[in-house]
Parts: sequence; structure tokens; C-alpha cells
Amino acid sequence: MAGEAFYPVWTVLVSGAVILTGGYLLLRWLATCGAPIPGPIGLDRRDRSGRGVALSAREELRVFALSLLFRLVVFALASLFLLLLSQGGVLSSWRQWDAVHYEKLTELGYGGYVENGQHLFLVFFPLYVWLVRLVRLVVGNTLAAGLLVSWLCYAGGCVFFCRLACLEYGRRTARRAVIFLSLFPYAFFFGGMMTEGLFLLTTAAGLWHIRRHQWWAAGLWGILAALTRMHGLLLVGAALAEFLSHREKGWLRRLPLVFLPVLGTLAYLWLNRLVTGDPFAFVQMQRHWNQGFCWVSDTLWYVLHNAWSTPDSAIRWQIWIPTLLLFPLFFTLLLRARRQRSMLTLYAFACLILDYSLSWLLSAGRYLSCALPFFLFAADWAEERPAVSAFLTAAMAVPFSLQLILYLTGGQIM
Repeated sequence: MAGEAFYPVWTVLVSGAVILTGGYLLLRWLATCGAPIPGPIGLDRRDRSGRGVALSAREELRVFALSLLFRLVVFALASLFLLLLSQGGVLSSWRQWDAVHYEKLTELGYGGYVENGQHLFLVFFPLYVWLVRLVRLVVGNTLAAGLLVSWLCYAGGCVFFCRLACLEYGRRTARRAVIFLSLFPYAFFFGGMMTEGLFLLTTAAGLWHIRRHQWWAAGLWGILAALTRMHGLLLVGAALAEFLSHREKGWLRRLPLVFLPVLGTLAYLWLNRLVTGDPFAFVQMQRHWNQGFCWVSDTLWYVLHNAWSTPDSAIRWQIWIPTLLLFPLFFTLLLRARRQRSMLTLYAFACLILDYSLSWLLSAGRYLSCALPFFLFAADWAEERPAVSAFLTAAMAVPFSLQLILYLTGGQIM
């Protein structure tokens, strides 16, 4: 690659920015825990009095109904578009990329879905598969059951997300946050046969209960999140950050509840052992998918290389260029929100860095759609900027539609 001589400089610049930001956020958290951290690193002193409110049951029902209606409208409009294109198979058009594997796992099980004699699909976490299998008993069609699970989970996730946003920022910002979340260019995955809708529900519920210091409920939702994706374990970090910065009477007795999500990961390891005899079989299977840990600067380096030099322009514009652009956008948003609640900033930082620490990153936008604090930060930043809010809404709605069309017609959106 031309410019290899710049690689050491790139590594220093990217790694330095990441480490300095992480260190700053960690020091801010230590300040909330009572450490004597001086100067501007200390606590956020912005007056938020009167902004945080609780949603009524009627408001929550309205959020659920409107969120579900949004998913139905998106499905209906996409179906109409496909019919106009004479695509046929409106339902089967949602059977793209990983959706194929979730469908087969639902029908064949982890023991029955084998390729070349290997259980390669153990890398797909089981909770979504189990839920779809249950719903299929009623619906009768695997793909329809998968979409229904995703739609309902998305609607429920929006309720918890709106609760969290209302408590932290107030109703106006909460509405804006839900809109930003729903129109993010990759948010159509919330309505597909993918785990995004379920992960939204489990992480939003987990963060809500963490924010409320309801540790049993937070731990139980964390177990479900960890059974949906490996990133579900990040709720342990979010809970620990909030728990230690707001220690209450009897805190030591409740501390083990913070680590309940680990049980979800242990259940996933048990599934691996049950199927293959090796609880860590998924690690080997990840190698088949060219997946492993890769430090963020190295990930961004090969993404930059591919965005510049991949011969196929469709792949460049549908995968590599968006992947490259999303990182600085989200990183800038994190920097602007650095004085928000430490539980949220640390969780957002961990999500972003881990999402971009993969050896073959093809789905950055899909992963970031579940990095919930960023949508809170964006909505809070746009609070007193109605023109900015309107622009962001429109600016996301257009690529949302284009990405959905590309996905349903076989584009490199995954």
C-alpha cells in the first residue's frame, strides 16, 4: 500500500487519541467515585434540574405502539417497492447475509446446522434463535417469526430507551433520541431477521435499570444481553461504573449482582461444550470467519486501505467508506459528550472501540446502531438547535432508505 511509511504516525495518532480519551473518561469517573481529581476533569456541573422525568404508562404504551407502527410502515413500503421492481418474494427478500444462518439455526439447531463437518455457526449467539423457535410454533413460518420477534423487541427496546432518555434529559430530548435511533442509516436491521432488535431491548432495559440502581433487574437483563451478543458483557462495566460512583448503604452485599451478566456468557460456553465438547469452540469457528481481535488503529488502517484501493466500487461505497467515516463521526460525538454521566460515556467508549477492534470489520454500521448512548448524546446536543435536529433527521432518513433498498436487493450491506 502506498503510504506505508505513514503507518507508524497513523498508529501513534489514532492510538494516542483513543488512549487519551479513555484516560480522561476514566479520570472523570474516578472523580465521581470521590477521588481527588482537580481541575476541569472533575464532575459535570451543568444544571439539569427539572429535565429528568418519568414516563407514564400511557406514554410508554404510545411509544411502543408508534415504534411497532414504524416497523410495519417500513416493511410495507419496502414490500411495495420490491413489488414495483417485480422482485417477488417480498418476505424472502429479508433473507440476506446472517439472516440465512439464523433461519437455519432455528430450523436445524446448533447441532444440526453443519458446514464441511464443522459447527461454524456457534459464533451466532443463541437467545434470538431460541425466541424465534418459540414464536414459530405459533406463526408457522421461520422467517415471519424472526421478523415478528425483531419488531416486538424493537418496540419494547424503544420504550426502555425512551425511559432512560426521559430520566436523563427530559421528554423533548427523549423523543429526539428515539427518532435518531430509528432513522440511523443502519437502523433498518432492527426490523430484519437479525439480533439488533433483541440486543436493543436487552441493553436498553439493562441500562435503564442500572440508571435506576435496580441491580437485580439490571443483572437479569444483562444475562439476556450476554446471550444475544458478546458485547452484552459490557453491561457489567456500565453497572460497575454506576454502582461504585453511587455507593449506597449495604453496597458490598449487592456488588455481586453487578456481575450477573457473566452467567449469560457461561450459558453460551455451555452451549459450545454441549455441541462440540469444547466450551471455547466458538474461538476456532471465528477464525473461519476471519474474525479476531485487532487493535483499533490497525483496523482503521486496513479499512482506509480498502476504502481507497478496493477495485469493486460498490464494495468500497457500501462497506469500506461508510465504515471509515462512521468512526470519526461517533468519536467526535463522544468527545462533545465527554462531560455526560460517566456510566454512559464509558459504555459508549467501550462500544465504539470494541466495535472497531475486529480483524475483518464488515458490519460497523450495524454494530453501532446498538451503541445507544451516542443517540442520547446527539439528541442532547441538538436540544437547543432545532435546525440541526431537523437537518440530522433528514440527513439520516435518506441513507436509511437507500441502505434498506440495497440490503433487500442483495447489496453489500451486512
